[in-house]
Amino acid sequence: MEKVDNSNWKNLIFTTCYLHSIVIERRKFGSLGWCVPYEFNNSDLEASLMFVEKYLNNLVATTPQQTQVQQINTTVLKYMVCEVLYGGRITDDLDRELFATYGEEYIKDGMLNVNEYVFYGNDSKDKNAFKYKIPANPGLEIAKYHEYIGTIPPVDSP
Repeated sequence: MEKVDNSNWKNLIFTTCYLHSIVIERRKFGSLGWCVPYEFNNSDLEASLMFVEKYLNNLVATTPQQTQVQQINTTVLKYMVCEVLYGGRITDDLDRELFATYGEEYIKDGMLNVNEYVFYGNDSKDKNAFKYKIPANPGLEIAKYHEYIGTIPPVDSP
């Protein structure tokens, strides 16, 4: 469990949106992407973001004093987003396992309190490989997120 600070919620929101984009992107691979075609859409993302918002608001509201440490439980977030909100549509066991793996990789304690968290690309042997990450020091400016998203390659490498 991680302590809540100003960057936690931004990382959590970006990660939830990033996870949604991965889910949607897998559709282009047909039966290689998902064993069963699922109709994931923006309502899944909205429901996930609403849960994250309510979770964080409840966390802050139940902490009586500012001096008390507020803890984000990533296990709860993973379960709700991966098993309930998106997982409620998933009928195939292999697809459910894949989505749980995404949840394990993306929603974890380490991503909450770091300046820059790399989802994929750190372990690549190619030094020029693109690093999929949470942008470093974006502040509250949405333009910084848009700027980073604009640098993502339009075509994925194998």
